[in-house]
Amino acid sequence: MPYSDPKFTVVNPSPTVDDCIKSMRFRDYMLLGGVTAASWGYGYLFGKPVRMPTASTAATIGLTFAGMVVLQDTRGRLMGYKENAKEVKLYGAHPEQPVLMGVHDPRFPVATGRASASTKPPLDWTKYD
Repeated sequence: MPYSDPKFTVVNPSPTVDDCIKSMRFRDYMLLGGVTAASWGYGYLFGKPVRMPTASTAATIGLTFAGMVVLQDTRGRLMGYKENAKEVKLYGAHPEQPVLMGVHDPRFPVATGRASASTKPPLDWTKYD
């Protein structure tokens, strides 16, 4: 995740894999199934001499890829970097929220800095002698 402030409400600032799996949406399940099925079809189509082993290997690679994409997406939603209205309604907001800058039009940027002190605290140079 980036070192910038989240644009949406934070639900869980450091979600585990279990938290991400519990907060999967219908779209995430469809992405898992669709990418796995498409990968199996690709492996079957282009695995001419040994179609079934190639298709199974491609499906395994596709499932791994889809799993990583889904975990990244759900983690981004729980941490507030992606749209998360459903998660906020279901799990509630985290008690400590960074200052939300909101979603602005990218054509007209606002110079706010990359991160606030709540996201990336300033370095304490007094401990380095």
